[in-house]
Amino acid sequence: MEDFKLIFKGRLDFGGKRSYDKVLNMYRWKLDNHYKKNDIHIPEEELFEEETVGISFVKPKVTYGTAKNYKSCKSLFAYLSGYAIAGYMELWNIHEGKVKEYTLIEPTSDRAAALQFKRGRNLFAAANKEEALAAFDEAILKYENHALAYERRGTINMQLKKYHDAIRDYTKSINIYAGLPDPYYGRGIVHFIKEDFEESVKDFDTAIKRSIPLQAVHWKARRRKAVCLMKLNIFDEAAKELRFFNNRKFEDGNPNLKYRKSTLFNYGICLSKLNEFDKAAEYFKQSLKEEGTLNVPEESEIMYQTGMSMQKAGISGFEKYLTKAAKGGHVKAADLLETV
Repeated sequence: MEDFKLIFKGRLDFGGKRSYDKVLNMYRWKLDNHYKKNDIHIPEEELFEEETVGISFVKPKVTYGTAKNYKSCKSLFAYLSGYAIAGYMELWNIHEGKVKEYTLIEPTSDRAAALQFKRGRNLFAAANKEEALAAFDEAILKYENHALAYERRGTINMQLKKYHDAIRDYTKSINIYAGLPDPYYGRGIVHFIKEDFEESVKDFDTAIKRSIPLQAVHWKARRRKAVCLMKLNIFDEAAKELRFFNNRKFEDGNPNLKYRKSTLFNYGICLSKLNEFDKAAEYFKQSLKEEGTLNVPEESEIMYQTGMSMQKAGISGFEKYLTKAAKGGHVKAADLLETV
């Protein structure tokens, strides 16, 4: 049988000690009566947490097994989710670097906290922020340890520019479940807005560690961490993050694709600051060819940086880029042309 890389990530809350004990007993019964000895690759002690009355992976659980192992784990988590009041579980089956199967499992119970959270999420997706906020409030009222509801409410508060409330909600979510990358990412954005770049770097770094490269948030956090490091003039570390991002092959539909043009440009800036002008010029040229749409600098600025880097690297043809930049209204490019 072929071996696959299996990754498990997430948390399911059962809402109280009585429910937790019931689920644990059912889990043991399931293992004894429905699965063979090696079907489930996760020991009980790595899965169940009596203190939080749930099952949880603070860090992604990585193991190796067969397609049958994946199917058995998926079946078991789906069964347990029927008793959960909050949370989620993500599963990946990977073979030769490619995802063969991905599964998202969420609570399927009709308990009020679960229903209100789903309602709030749907309202948020429909851009109905006020009603979504009320639904998340209700979910938290029904279950005070609803980490996902706090994270979603934090995002709405951030969008409403209620930054103090956003940080409070993101921090509450983190304190409940430290394995969720999204509240670190959201809190990092709030710190960035407040120009507290050092705190932003810490949060984005934790979001990277709490996610895996198969998740969009992993790369969103790397990109934003790099921007913060540039603000702090730490260009060598920023270049490292941008190099990772630019070397990643994103699939169609990945939200990070829209930032490819700007990250290529930023990588060029970092290389320029590190006096690697020949490499910087190449990445500026790549940025000119890219189709990114978000956080994109003016074309004349990219032309200017390309020409200036080529000049400093002693590469001929730099005048062409400076001329195009000057024609686009770039004053520094026009001034530099007068000196050559």
